[in-house]
Amino acid sequence: MRGGSSERLVVRPSRRRGETRAKLTRYITVILATLLGGGGSALLFLVPLYADPALSALAADFDPVPAECVTERRDDRLGLDNCTWASCREGCTSDAYKCTQLHVKYKAHSEDWRPAVLFVNIKGCGYPPAVDCENFTTSYGYVGAKYPCFWSRADTSVVVPRWSRGEQVATVTRTLAVPLFLSGCAGIGLCALHCECKPRRRRRPPRRPPRLPTLSPDDTSVYRLA
Repeated sequence: MRGGSSERLVVRPSRRRGETRAKLTRYITVILATLLGGGGSALLFLVPLYADPALSALAADFDPVPAECVTERRDDRLGLDNCTWASCREGCTSDAYKCTQLHVKYKAHSEDWRPAVLFVNIKGCGYPPAVDCENFTTSYGYVGAKYPCFWSRADTSVVVPRWSRGEQVATVTRTLAVPLFLSGCAGIGLCALHCECKPRRRRRPPRRPPRLPTLSPDDTSVYRLA
């Protein structure tokens, strides 16, 4: 009886340790899998809404020095064929049936006036509260309105009323770097828990035993005499 009780005392702690380790592994796996799925979902959601407009704005290469802008004409149009573009549109996925197009002129670096079209941002669309088309049209949508604007060096016929390169870089960093970092850490953690991530070593071929020299008939006769 004493022997059996002593064996139980020895076996039970090892079983408890194994069960605790298995539970801890399951909990960590669930957390890492949640981080991995959340990072992927965040990329699918944030890239088209924030990262893509920010990258397009950086590619437009706006002049950091504001130019002088004056609204020359406002066109309020109806119909899908007439609304191929809009100065401001709330929502970027659906087609616009009603739109407002603002034509302006701007002067940059004491040069001559240039014609252009005014957009709320490089895409001409967005989502509240970042984009409010009613306030945008009220502020810039009447003929003779004067305001500073930023013109694109990639397309000189495009101007926007607000521009900050640092803000766009920060947007790209938040929407791409953070989800990618979390997803990468979660993937590495899952690999370390459940996979053998170490590279396999190549097995060396077995060494062949050295070949014995073949003896000629003369050599055998010498050995026999010896």
